Amino acid sequence: MPAAERRVKLLEAAYRVMSEGGVAAGTTRAIVQEAEMSLAAFHYCFDSREEMLRALIVDLSERERGSARLALAAAEAGTVTDLAGTVRMALLGYLDHLEQRSGEELLLLELNHHALRTPALRELATEQYRGYYDGIQQLLVGMAEQTGVRWRVGPEQVARLAVTLTDGLTTTWLADRDSAAARQTTETIAEMVAGLAAPA
Repeated sequence: MPAAERRVKLLEAAYRVMSEGGVAAGTTRAIVQEAEMSLAAFHYCFDSREEMLRALIVDLSERERGSARLALAAAEAGTVTDLAGTVRMALLGYLDHLEQRSGEELLLLELNHHALRTPALRELATEQYRGYYDGIQQLLVGMAEQTGVRWRVGPEQVARLAVTLTDGLTTTWLADRDSAAARQTTETIAEMVAGLAAPA
């Protein structure tokens, strides 16, 4: 089996193990057992557990950004023409993703905290959020153009606020699983974000 294919299988195994038991459960032995590979195969593909965690964080972050892009594309393609409605549709799309893939989101949150406490991985947490800010900023600029408004503050500030609010939406939903309350929260967030815009 080629090394690239082994890496993918090991990352998938790591995801399954850690989704169920958390980062602490993701020992190299548990991962190779789940992947039905030898410990030597693990060390052939990754120099260390930290390198594997780095690859897993990058992979999950890319998946999450892909889901966010799909949710926003769906919102932009919809019949809603006002900014608040477009933001609301995007947030509801993200909430659907969160409900369907809660284990993935919880693991990504835990990996982010692990990275913050691990000097060799800390920059990944920074990169992860930089990616969120940049991606959301691009989407907000597109939403403003689509709905005929302009941002009254810099779109980078709006993006940071949107990421902060979405983080809160994520962690509170993971804590209480109250989807009705989360949907009400999306309404408030959408109105707050739209309040930072004015007619173009």
